[in-house]
Amino acid sequence: MNDTEEEFVSDLPDEASAKSGEEVLKRLREKLKKTVEEKQQYLEGWQRSRADFANYKREMAEGHTDSTARTKAEFAEALIPALDSFEMAFASKWYAEAPPEWKGGVMSIYRELVRSLERFGIKLYNPLHEPFDPMKQEAVRQTAVLKKEEDHTVVSVERSGYTIGDKIIRPAQVTIGKYEAPNIKSETN
Repeated sequence: MNDTEEEFVSDLPDEASAKSGEEVLKRLREKLKKTVEEKQQYLEGWQRSRADFANYKREMAEGHTDSTARTKAEFAEALIPALDSFEMAFASKWYAEAPPEWKGGVMSIYRELVRSLERFGIKLYNPLHEPFDPMKQEAVRQTAVLKKEEDHTVVSVERSGYTIGDKIIRPAQVTIGKYEAPNIKSETN
């Protein structure tokens, strides 16, 4: 007989002091009810612990993902100014006049930096000739355009934008076209 059985049996009235079998049955039912309630408490506690652990694992995974994304964004933010400098140099007069070998070397370095960012999921985007999207681009100026189809489209990119997946880490700075119908004066005699 183990300790639990001895405890259970010791709670039972001995045959000499028992008035009837009904008293024994009543005490057994009370003991069973108490045992079922304890079992239910243990089950609910175990289920809560299991749910808490599942929530903890999910929160840790989300935290790791957020931390990774923040680290990538910080890496990109440190490197993007160098890429901006390359782009400004490409647009300069002295770059246009430079020897082809030198231009090729500079362009090779620029491409390698862009590829380094792409390995971390950071992409450069250039929305030239696309419809203006204020969620992805920052309009720095407007300019008149001659074609109605160019109205509210990006006509030049002043500074490239960058994304990590679907998230914009830096919007592109753009010039957008604004179409104005030609003002034709009619002559009436």
